Amino acid sequence: MTGGSPRVAGVRVRGGTRAALSLVEVSTGDGVTGIGATGSPVQAIDAIVRGCGLAELVIGEDPLEPRRVWRRMFQTWQAQRGRGSEGGLAANAMGAIDMALWDLQGKLLDLPLHRLLGDAGGEDVPAYASGTAFQDAATLKSPDRLAAESDAIVQRGFRALKFGWGAHFGVEDRDRLAAVRDAIGPDVRLMLDVGCPAYWSDGWSASAALRAARVAERFDCHFLEEPLPPHDVAGHKAVTEPTSIDIATGESLSTVYQFQPFIEQRAVDVVQPDAAQMGVTQAFEVAVSAREHGMRCVPHGPWSALTVAAHLHILASAGGGMVEYPGFDALPEATTAPARLAQFEIVEHPPELIDGRLRLPSRPGLGLGNFVEEGVRRLEAGEPC
Repeated sequence: MTGGSPRVAGVRVRGGTRAALSLVEVSTGDGVTGIGATGSPVQAIDAIVRGCGLAELVIGEDPLEPRRVWRRMFQTWQAQRGRGSEGGLAANAMGAIDMALWDLQGKLLDLPLHRLLGDAGGEDVPAYASGTAFQDAATLKSPDRLAAESDAIVQRGFRALKFGWGAHFGVEDRDRLAAVRDAIGPDVRLMLDVGCPAYWSDGWSASAALRAARVAERFDCHFLEEPLPPHDVAGHKAVTEPTSIDIATGESLSTVYQFQPFIEQRAVDVVQPDAAQMGVTQAFEVAVSAREHGMRCVPHGPWSALTVAAHLHILASAGGGMVEYPGFDALPEATTAPARLAQFEIVEHPPELIDGRLRLPSRPGLGLGNFVEEGVRRLEAGEPC
């Protein structure tokens, strides 16, 4: 970088009208562009960025100070709309801009993101494959199918995998769990995700979640994810304290402030910030806070190259954890095509996965280069949907 301090000259939102993925570009007057993303509909994110004034808060700012720009967005939004208004889609939009600013800073300084955050060793980071136990919205896969998919994931080099499992922990579901554990053996980590909408099921409560955790214990599950609604600190703590397996949550939280009660009260064992929800600044702060409290950070979100790359850099700097990555062998066909597009075709240099580990890039920023126009065009056209 030469000359005076650069300034943000433009903010652009792109993405598919039917895909829940919004892409953001933040550029300087010299044409250097940083890229970011959030897992929310482009119509909503574009309306917040352009129509509600976020772009105006960023244009003219110094891209070498992404933390300060994030505070400006957050505090101004809160002041204008009242306390509690800064979550949800607003936080998603701020996070996508924040991610793009970190990428832009790295490109301007010719440094990878993990170096900007503070390199803790610069090592490759393990990934875990994320799939689903459902063959459609209402039907669970057979034990044989789950076993075959699990084996295929392990054959690709993964040493950990997770299934979206819902609230299915009855006696009739244990054959499925046994089939998965038998297929992967004792040394591969198995995680189960209750998640939304299962935690809103009739009769589901902290007591039901604790019973589910007891079932998961029998199959040596590494952690049980989001067993209760996302802001239920007391409920999560009631499940965490008596169980021998770890309890995880955080994918729906959008600021470090929302994570603090879970961390300070040790209401969970594993925190799961999602850079596609909250951006790099906040996700990194969560990871650091978890480390300082002796807790683990395993970020949530495998659904775009940008999210995977952000989490890779955050963990390389903050230390520990695993990065969530699409388990293509265990995803429904309708999900596989958009996941492959968002992982491999919308950026110049997708994250490199080798034997279940993500290679830490030395390229600047996120290490992804810029958006690939043909891939973005396909996303905008809604082809994968």
